[in-house]
Amino acid sequence: MILRFLYQNPHIVFRRHLYVYSLLAVNALFIVSPQVDLITSRYFFKHGDFSASNSPAWVALRDFHRVSQCWLLAAMLVLIGFYALWRRPILSIAPHKVLYVLLTFALGPGIVTQSLKLLIGRARPRHLLEFGGSMNFTPAWQMAATCSKNCSFPSGEGAAAAAMLSLLIFVPERWRVMSAAIFIPILMLISMNRVFMGAHFLSDVVIAWSLVVGVMLWLWPRINAKAETIDRWVRRKGQFLRPRAD
Repeated sequence: MILRFLYQNPHIVFRRHLYVYSLLAVNALFIVSPQVDLITSRYFFKHGDFSASNSPAWVALRDFHRVSQCWLLAAMLVLIGFYALWRRPILSIAPHKVLYVLLTFALGPGIVTQSLKLLIGRARPRHLLEFGGSMNFTPAWQMAATCSKNCSFPSGEGAAAAAMLSLLIFVPERWRVMSAAIFIPILMLISMNRVFMGAHFLSDVVIAWSLVVGVMLWLWPRINAKAETIDRWVRRKGQFLRPRAD
């Protein structure tokens, strides 16, 4: 459903309304019941520590996710080069799809998430008095100013994991649902890993996902409407470097 929700054109007004109502519901949950965050974090805080933060497996998963984003950027640039220089255009790696992925990361985990981190200034769970730190708990969306940099809300790594959903645009439609069934649980585990480690609250991750899905929902129709123009421009720029004309 999430793939049809994002990538199919019919009923776009309905999809936008559904997204807005879902976003409001998710945010209302954490605003009205902020204790959900503390209860969740407390569950993973055992014997005076968030033990997952010292687990080689969870640390390796976190590090792999961070490194994979650099490789992803490099891969997107390589795909544009292939499309521009190959004798025939390869539709499965069309540049408008690459641009969609790059802009999803730039806008979602980049501009939106990092701006909110600076604006809200929420302390991370492991820095709270409740978990052996020195800072006070503040609910999601509350202007806190208890953190000056690298703050908790929303989760940057959760947002980056959600942005990975944009890669499904490269998967043929008939395989997309099956791919998503494999891909989404992995991305959710990567996101929740930060909750296990005391680096983020549950609301940081859930709201990060909802914001990135909103970016994707807003962005795809605009990219798709200019698909032919974008693809032609890339082919035209590469025509002088191709060994032989198409």
